Amino acid sequence: MLKRFKCALIHCLRQRARPHGVYPRAGRLPPKAAMPPERGFHPRAPDQRNQALDPVLKRGARSVAIYHLSAKVISRAGGRSSVAAAAYRTAGRLRDDRQGLEHDYSRKGGVVHSEIMAPENAPDWMRDRDQLWNAVEAVEKRRDAQLAREIEVALPRELDRGERLELLRGFVQREFVDRGMIADIAIHEGKARDGHGQPHAHVMLTMRELTGEGFGKKDRSWNAPDLLMGWREAWARDANTALERAGRLERIDHRSLDVQRAEAEQQVERARGGGQEELALEREKKVVELSREPEPKIGPSANAQEKRGIITERGEAFRAAQARNAQRQELGWRQLELRLELMERGRAFIATARERLEQLWGRAEAAMSRIKERVMGEVERPQAGAERGDMDARRAAVLGRDVERPEVQAPDVGRERVAPDDPDRDRRAAILGRTRDIGQERDATAIERDIAARDGEGRDQGRRDDILGRGRDTVSDPGQGRDRDRER
Repeated sequence: MLKRFKCALIHCLRQRARPHGVYPRAGRLPPKAAMPPERGFHPRAPDQRNQALDPVLKRGARSVAIYHLSAKVISRAGGRSSVAAAAYRTAGRLRDDRQGLEHDYSRKGGVVHSEIMAPENAPDWMRDRDQLWNAVEAVEKRRDAQLAREIEVALPRELDRGERLELLRGFVQREFVDRGMIADIAIHEGKARDGHGQPHAHVMLTMRELTGEGFGKKDRSWNAPDLLMGWREAWARDANTALERAGRLERIDHRSLDVQRAEAEQQVERARGGGQEELALEREKKVVELSREPEPKIGPSANAQEKRGIITERGEAFRAAQARNAQRQELGWRQLELRLELMERGRAFIATARERLEQLWGRAEAAMSRIKERVMGEVERPQAGAERGDMDARRAAVLGRDVERPEVQAPDVGRERVAPDDPDRDRRAAILGRTRDIGQERDATAIERDIAARDGEGRDQGRRDDILGRGRDTVSDPGQGRDRDRER
């Protein structure tokens, strides 16, 4: 008592001697206005957000309930007593027969319910808290003996007291009591840092088998890590079933944040690949909510100091993790908001472009219809004339009259065309307006050939005469030949 008084006096003197704005590590927490903001992080003001997209971001967002389940062993190696632990958790008054000490925590507040759940073959005296834990202390002989196992679990604040108690009883009965353990349950309702309720339960479990009227050997299978993982999964399943039964949308998950975030990202990719934009948006919200790091545990001692206003290292680590998580959340929501804004602009652009294309398509169809009508009209005109001629012929046949029809000149198929021998001569004749008779040209050609043949025969005859010695008159002048005849 005297030591506490000295510490309080020293603390008061330090507070008075401290200048304004100076806060040492061992002092009280500074006010929020005096605490410097995180470097590189400036929270966005509410008026700077896109108010039009807030309903889209909040619509259908599933709240996440708090999940916590931890297991630890109460051991003499740490100087602890199972009787003292039971008295503190149940806010009761118990006497430790082994140490001769009495532990009175009856003035402790926050405990709303406590009870002992035991198997059917357990004796009645084991349902008395004082006798139960004194028997546990008596059966353990080692200085470092493991006395009890404690399960600490967070109860969903979204349920009322009755629903939370029903949920806890069902879980404890199936997972612990049915295996042969005796469970000492204590439900606490504290206040969390966010100002809301923080309901949780402490379950102390025995570690030895029951044999008749006492305890037997320790069951080492209860220490298996796989069994603890099964308890964590079972609690998440039971809590989600209770939340669904109560009509709540909140859910809890026993897996780590990294595993949950990876699964949510895969769901986003699958939904986006399937064209389900609404579902992809919901999964993206979940990814943003899971983009946080686990917050370190402060512990009971540091928590008590923090409540008195004393800064601790664990408290600073916890606040730093909270600041980083807030920064991640803010950046994640900004990215999602920007993506939604780009999607809205893209949809508006596509709608405008589609409307414009529809107008252009309508104009093109109208132009094509006009062109088609014009072309079909030109095609139908000769047909109309032919139909009119047929009608005249039918009318004349009925009246017994003849209808004059225009004679169609037959093509000159039988006449043989001969290619011209001299293309230049044909051009000259065409320029001079002369016409050529193909028959005359053919006769002239034949005469020329006959003359050439006769000249050739005369030359051959002369050669024969020269060979036979026949003389020929080679006088070229016809007058000299006549004078020679007269002289004869």
